[in-house]
Formats: sequence, C-alpha cells, structure tokens
Amino acid sequence: MKGISLSNIPSRIAALLAGFGIAGGLFSAGQAEAGFRKVPESYQEVKAQIVQSGPTLLFSDSPEMVYENGILYRDVIQGEGRVFFHHTNEMENTRKLSVLMRPVERIATVTWGCRGIGDPDKLYYISARKGQTRYFTEYKELEKKARKEALKETRKKKAKVNPKKKPLTDYSFYGKVADLPTSTLARGEFFEVLSQERNMSHAGVRLKPKQLLTGLFDFYASQPVEIIVMMSDTAEDIEHFSKTAKQLPMDEHPLRGTYEKSDLTYIIKEPVQMKWYQQKALCMASSDDGTFLRGVDKMTGKETENHGNYGVVYHVQFSAAGEHPVNLGINPWGGEFCGAGLLLYGGKAELTRIPHNDEFFGRGDEIDDIFEIDPDHKKVEAEFVWSPPGASNLPVRVFWSINRLKNSKKY
Repeated sequence: MKGISLSNIPSRIAALLAGFGIAGGLFSAGQAEAGFRKVPESYQEVKAQIVQSGPTLLFSDSPEMVYENGILYRDVIQGEGRVFFHHTNEMENTRKLSVLMRPVERIATVTWGCRGIGDPDKLYYISARKGQTRYFTEYKELEKKARKEALKETRKKKAKVNPKKKPLTDYSFYGKVADLPTSTLARGEFFEVLSQERNMSHAGVRLKPKQLLTGLFDFYASQPVEIIVMMSDTAEDIEHFSKTAKQLPMDEHPLRGTYEKSDLTYIIKEPVQMKWYQQKALCMASSDDGTFLRGVDKMTGKETENHGNYGVVYHVQFSAAGEHPVNLGINPWGGEFCGAGLLLYGGKAELTRIPHNDEFFGRGDEIDDIFEIDPDHKKVEAEFVWSPPGASNLPVRVFWSINRLKNSKKY
C-alpha cells in the first residue's frame, strides 16, 4: 500500500464488503438514487476540530510482498493496543503467517477488543472486505453492550444521566463491557493471535503462493507484552523461530512502525444544515492535511509516517438539522476503494458496506449516498465510523446533500 497524495494517486484494487442491516426511525439507510453520482463542481468544506486519541498501533505492511522467511515486525506494548497487518506470500511454496504475543517479564492478562481478520486470498479485496466486515460487526455488538451496561448503571444510581452521552473521544470498551474475552499468559507462555491458539508451536495461518492476509485487532495488556509478526515455513516452531529468525528490512514503501493514539475524531462544530441546492464535504486521510501518524520502526529505530493511516479508526461526529432529509455520501478521491462503516445514533450502531450496492469504487469522482438522515425540523446527533481498508485508495471525502424527494428505499 503506497502513501496517497492528491498530486500522485496510485491505482490499487479495492475491497468488497458484505453485511448490512438497518432499522427504521429518524435515521434510515438507503440508496438515494440508483448507482453513483458525480462529485459536484462546487461545495462547501465543513470546519472540524480534529482530536487524536486511542490505542497504540503496531503497523506491519513492509515488506508487503514477502520473498523470504523472517520477522516482519516486532515491538512491546502495555495498555491499549491495536495491530494492523497486510502481507502477501511471494515465495514458491505455502508459508505460514503468525502473530505471536507473549509477556515480557510478569504474568500478563490480555483483554480482547474488536477483531477483524480476513481470510487468505489472491484477490486482495476479498481478504480486506472480510477483515473490515468482521471488525465493524464486533464494534457494533460491543457498542450495543456498552450502551446497555451504561443504562443499567444509571438506573442503579437513580441518576438523571443520558445513556446516549459519552466522552467525545473515549472509544475504549474495556471498562464498559463486563464480559470481554481474556487470556492470561505466564512467563514462558505465548498466544498466536490469528489462530487463537495458546502455546501451540505450529500455530498460524497458511498462505499459498500469491495469497494475501490482512486484518486488525484491538487488545488491552495489563503488563508489557511482545508482539511479533512473522512469515515462516508451515512446520516451523514459531516460538523458536521468533527468537532466532532474522528481521526483514522494509521494502520501498516504509509502511511499518509503532504509532501512538490511533483514533482520529473529526468534530463538526456547526450543524449540517443546507439549502436544497447546496452540498457540504469533509476530506480525510489526505497527505496534505497533516494528520498522518508519525512514529518509529522499532526494529531499526527509523522514524516513519503512516501514509494513509492504515489501522486508524476515524470518527466523524456531526449533527443534522433542517426540514429535509440529509444524504451522507462517500467519495474515495483516490480511486479504487471498498470498505465498511458504521452510523451511530440514539444508542444504535448500523453497519453499511462502502459502496452500498456496487462492488467497489473505481474512478475517484463517484459519490455513493449510503445513509439518509431525517432531522424533521430538529437537530439530530450522529457519528460515522470507518477505517482505511487494506488494498484501497485514499483520501476519502464525506458529502452531505439535501434529498427533497423523501423517497429513498428503506432498509
């Protein structure tokens, strides 16, 4: 995955996404018109406050094409962490991709958050779509559980607290959901994250030649844990391999490193309210906006930048107001793209594929209206959540426009 700039946008295959459901109410998702529409010639850029928060990100995508066995990336994390990986087996025989986690010194309890691991595939967008679908499906379920537990706590205290309200940039589920899965690792033990096997020396995911595997997962570690991403022979003892294998250098695209605070929140200050002929937009994940995360490749000490912010979860917080329904549309400015997203509102989280009906975006000038929001003369709060999919192009623009017909298909 190359870094994307507005002046030099490469062409990459996009991700195809499945899984969509939505209930009625003030918000209803639908296709405002069949197919894509063109980016308007004129529109107004909304003003947003950008807040960076969230877990430490381990990003492993260089070398993207793996031509020999070795360590792809490694680092030590304590507290909230997130791992994003994207690797292809470019060797002649089947190989094994493994993500090993082990305590550094003391016993460590690992609490698992959202998990979105794809399946091996020669078509990159297939692996990417499955990973994103699984991640945001779990996000949706955890958001629902967190809301319910917050409401129960409010009732216990008999306090007049609105369960819809939460800190603007606190997206952690670890203190909000009581039954998250955990793994306790003593010194000398390990966990292979992809297969979810404990102390199994041959664990990992098999990749045939030319197959890619991509995905991301969140966790909380009570003590420092070492995380090692590696490619090896299928019969390799991964614990022994992690201690003896050579560290592979990055390729020409230095997409590797450790980055703090991997959630970006765009807070739209003014309500999205327009006349019927107006449109508003917000651009994200651009090399020109100064938001690409900067960190360090811990295997070499080299400072790196996460071009494209892969592994970053974006939150767009806005309110819609006015008389007519408002369409929320997505435009991947960089070209080929497919992913997933959530719309959060009123204690609900609704999953959508991006694009909504078609397999993927291709040209860079297309808008797909994936949600319709009907404020009905009121101000309605909402949050759109997404993350850059592996094998997709950036930047991405969100467009808001008026739908005066009020006849979008409901789901």
